[in-house]
Amino acid sequence: MGIIRRYIFLLGLLGITLSATAQEPVLPIDLRQHNLTEYNSSLFSPVFSLDRNQPQSLALWTRWQWQMVDGDPTTMFLNYTRKINPSMAGGLGVFQQNTGVFLNRGGVLNYAFTTEIVPGFDFAAGFNLFGYQRQLADDRFNVNSIINLPELEETDDFIVQLAPSIQFSYGEFSLGMVVENLIEYNLSTSENQISNNGNVFIGILGYRIPVNLSEELGPSMIQPTLYVKRLPDFENQVGITTLFSTPKFWVQGGYNSFYGVSGGIGGRFFKNFSIGALIEYGIQGDLKDQDPSFELVTSYSFGPQTFGVKNDVELKMQEENAKEIGLIEEAKEQGEAIDKQLTDDATPTKSGKQRRLDRRKEKDSLRIVQKEQEEQLARVLMQRKQDSINAAREKAQEADIQRRNDSIMAAKEEAQALATRRRQDSIRVLEEARKADAIEQAAQKTKIKQEQTQVTPRKGEKYEEAVNEEGLEAGYYLIANVFRTKRYYEAFMGSLKDRGLNPKSFYRASRNYNYVYLGKYNTIAEARQARDNQLKGQYTDNLWIFRAVARE
Repeated sequence: MGIIRRYIFLLGLLGITLSATAQEPVLPIDLRQHNLTEYNSSLFSPVFSLDRNQPQSLALWTRWQWQMVDGDPTTMFLNYTRKINPSMAGGLGVFQQNTGVFLNRGGVLNYAFTTEIVPGFDFAAGFNLFGYQRQLADDRFNVNSIINLPELEETDDFIVQLAPSIQFSYGEFSLGMVVENLIEYNLSTSENQISNNGNVFIGILGYRIPVNLSEELGPSMIQPTLYVKRLPDFENQVGITTLFSTPKFWVQGGYNSFYGVSGGIGGRFFKNFSIGALIEYGIQGDLKDQDPSFELVTSYSFGPQTFGVKNDVELKMQEENAKEIGLIEEAKEQGEAIDKQLTDDATPTKSGKQRRLDRRKEKDSLRIVQKEQEEQLARVLMQRKQDSINAAREKAQEADIQRRNDSIMAAKEEAQALATRRRQDSIRVLEEARKADAIEQAAQKTKIKQEQTQVTPRKGEKYEEAVNEEGLEAGYYLIANVFRTKRYYEAFMGSLKDRGLNPKSFYRASRNYNYVYLGKYNTIAEARQARDNQLKGQYTDNLWIFRAVARE
């Protein structure tokens, strides 16, 4: 909580200083990654490493906020990403971000996987794990060196942040969500860094439109993406980006309700190298007066990935093929042995011509028998092969069904755990609010009791108090006059009523006086205010205060 208070204090102080000097707006605490579409898009949503990032590539993204390279907040992200297998992807990256108040430097680990729930309907999940050091970016806004700001002393912290995401896809349509800071913990101070107003959420709606403009360009794609970003302590962001991507170049455009409109273009060269640039203009509020922001992205692709691991059906087919080849070779060897034996056992008494005719007939008969055996063996092996393939497919289908059921069960458990955490957080907030109300009420009672316990008269102030032994209600009475004689008392009361006032009185037996008062108040402050302003000008003669103290 101490770190969060310092953080909010810094933002407020920075906003006041900027508005008084350069009139620059305060940046939200986000990564400003809303324009990432073609490369490094896993920073926008962790599951995008499965299909949007080029597999097996190294990419660098740099954003110069409001044009000046050294004077304005800048973000840089270098990331290596690849497919682990056809259904998993991951990456490693390093980044530096200047938020305008803090400078964050660190690394990020990405992992994502996808599975088919039913044919055509897929589920994907992933996360980005950040670890970075946070330092004060600039102390120039402390324009008065005499003012001591202890809040600025602790600025070198190490933060661990977890950003999970999920996505459901049906055909070319996708719907997903990202929690950018489900966990945000300061290891240096052992404190949670998440705002009291909640986490950063992003809802993403996407669609792919395959196109084929020409044979020269090859298969291309148009991909619009709509997103809503909730930022605690700042206004929500709504935006849309549209990417047109071909094997030779890409073009993109976008709009963000805070940062404005953007447009970019990039090209692919020498098969593996890509470079692109983007410019963004603010169109509303303070951003209209700012210089444009620039983004530059470069990437090197290591080529398409192949995977040597075969599934169960392919391995089974390989084994059956090997058995078939072995059996056929064995049949051939047996036929050759029989042929050789018949040649060796030929009768020497027959003429050479007859022996050759007999051997030819025997060989023809043997070939016919051998061919029939081979055909029969082939039919048997083909049936065995088909049975093995069917059994392997059934086994693979059962395994897929089990994996889908496991994924559905895990998603349900995660949703239940999230709902439980939310209920616990709501209960905790209510308990804290009740405690705060109880503390405030106790303080108010203490203040009232202190005011009722002791009053110190001011210099020259006429003030009198007595313990109430005559049934008089406790409080502060604004006294106009006191009388012992009934005739004078009644005459004075009449004159006050003629002046439009509403006088009242009480009798003190211990003093044998009638006290005429024009108002009763619960606190000394209220009584003094009424006396000093002469009952808002209604009574200009002298008034003084009498206090009746309740008996304890």
